[in-house]
Amino acid sequence: MPNKGSMVGLEIFFKFSRAMFLVAIFLMGVSKLDAQTTFEVDYVPPETSVNDTLYLTGSFNNWNPSDKNYAFKRQADGTYKLSNKQFLNSWISYKITRGSWETVEVQKDGQPLKVRKLSFNQIGPQTETLQVAGWTDKLNTAAEKKWLTIEVVDIPLNTPPNTSLYICGNFNGWVPGDERYKLKPVGNGNYEIVIPVYDERLEYKFTRGNWSTVEGNSYGRPRPNRIIELSEVNPNQVVEDTISYWEDQSYGIFNPYTLLLVLTALQGFFLIFIINSNQNNNKWANQALSVLIFVISFTLIARVVIYDRVIYTNYPKLSLLTDLVFFLYGPTLLIYIKRLLHHAKKAIWDYWPHYIPFLLQCIIYVSFFFKPTHTFIEQNLFQSMDSPPYSVYEVIVVLALVFNVWYWFRIRGIIRNYFKNIEHTYSTDQNIRYLNAILIILGICLVLWTVIILVDVYGTFTEQPVNTLTNFLIDGIWIVFSVVVFFLGYFAIKQPQIFRMAEQEEEEAPEAEKPQMESEELEELKQALHKIMTEDQVYLNPELSLPDLADRMNSNVHTLSRTINSGFNKNFRDFVNHYRIEDFIERAQDEKYKNQTFLAIALAVGFNSKSSFNRSFKKVTNKSPREYFNDLEQASS
Repeated sequence: MPNKGSMVGLEIFFKFSRAMFLVAIFLMGVSKLDAQTTFEVDYVPPETSVNDTLYLTGSFNNWNPSDKNYAFKRQADGTYKLSNKQFLNSWISYKITRGSWETVEVQKDGQPLKVRKLSFNQIGPQTETLQVAGWTDKLNTAAEKKWLTIEVVDIPLNTPPNTSLYICGNFNGWVPGDERYKLKPVGNGNYEIVIPVYDERLEYKFTRGNWSTVEGNSYGRPRPNRIIELSEVNPNQVVEDTISYWEDQSYGIFNPYTLLLVLTALQGFFLIFIINSNQNNNKWANQALSVLIFVISFTLIARVVIYDRVIYTNYPKLSLLTDLVFFLYGPTLLIYIKRLLHHAKKAIWDYWPHYIPFLLQCIIYVSFFFKPTHTFIEQNLFQSMDSPPYSVYEVIVVLALVFNVWYWFRIRGIIRNYFKNIEHTYSTDQNIRYLNAILIILGICLVLWTVIILVDVYGTFTEQPVNTLTNFLIDGIWIVFSVVVFFLGYFAIKQPQIFRMAEQEEEEAPEAEKPQMESEELEELKQALHKIMTEDQVYLNPELSLPDLADRMNSNVHTLSRTINSGFNKNFRDFVNHYRIEDFIERAQDEKYKNQTFLAIALAVGFNSKSSFNRSFKKVTNKSPREYFNDLEQASS
């Protein structure tokens, strides 16, 4: 049965879980409140005929340019209205046509108009007022353009049969299902298209008619835009491209990467229950550890959820949940380390100053929550730093890195100091070397984080595409980060005693503040110590600590520590192990122990590992156990 400490730990865990769940619900709620919208066109070019019908085409109707369900009605005052349309998604992309792609709207100078976007973030019906600057068939000759031939020489083997391939880019305003730019088969499995180019840089992608079927990288990841600089291409040259993957035909949300993250998160939730179910556990440390593991597991699940393009497209603000780890992990890990090593018993909320950056982050993110969904996606994480909307997020990312580096060095100092002074408190090695491994794992994450920022800066100032490398490094961080939970899970099974550590002594006062012991008092304590060690044989307890021994002698850790240091000129561990080695030597020469190995005898006299025993034996005798007994045999023969 779980003890009282475990119940308190689980209570804190469930309260934190409920809070995070409410945050998730809030984020999803503000992403899509109502999608009933009226579109009104209050200006069209003078050359528009009164007999023309205007249509709304977009992501909601597979870019059908003449969908009668989305036909505007001309009003008496010359405006056009499309009333009370309900959309399933949280945002749409769209354009206005006069019934075909040859009559789609363009800019006033004939240049392609980038797709319009609209998010549904407000409660109740909304009206979107639009103006049309020009029509393609009316202004087509006004725009200067060049032509470029692109040939696709290879497509993925899992491409659905009889599918249509499209190209979209800055030449058509990024419409993914524009019938004017459907590739034509030219034999041998190749496809070809001739496209206009209005600028010196052509950016484009291939699709199968919509953004859910766009080309991607392995595991269904988005790929960066294809880029061609016209100055580097011969006008008569045919540009050859290869399509490697389709996003929807790849692994998608179910792939080795996301599977690893999901398994890690599930193990984390299971581990929380395990460590809070241990009897006589260090409840204070394990409460903090439970929160720490939950933060990791929760953010891993959030990472997996937004990996799916459909979910991310409709609820992109869920990606903010992964950022909870930015300013939560460092302080919570520090609290865990302090509670584990020094048994600090302050409640987590007593450390509230450490969480001020997290609270400020939450306040800033409130403004992100209410951004239009399509704007939020366009201003997504780890994008170019030269765009003002990104600057706030980029500052948060950089500050979070500095914040976590500072906590990493602070925690490293606490752990190093603990190991430096551990021999003054414990008689055997403690099974907490895993903390160094965790620091190494987190250090790798911080290095990768730094590289990501440097790559981002490089891409900004050089205008080189770095999205692929950035995404690869981000995935790498999450994989390395997930190792922490697997590592803790391994030790929870192999060495469960790390969750039930005995309390350490309180920090000793500086030497100048310690009162000097009288020689008579010192001698009495030395004799009492020797008696309890030889008669009661307390050293046989492998978990014997200075506080334990002080309790047995009705003394305190400070007095006892000074007695051992001054009276025996040893630290606590060497003092206890001296008696263990003497007992070991005596037993090893006793006939009734002749069938036991050295290790078995060492464990019987209080050592907890072979390495600890060998190290102590050589420190006492200046010889290894084998050398010592070989010399004894030679001396007696």
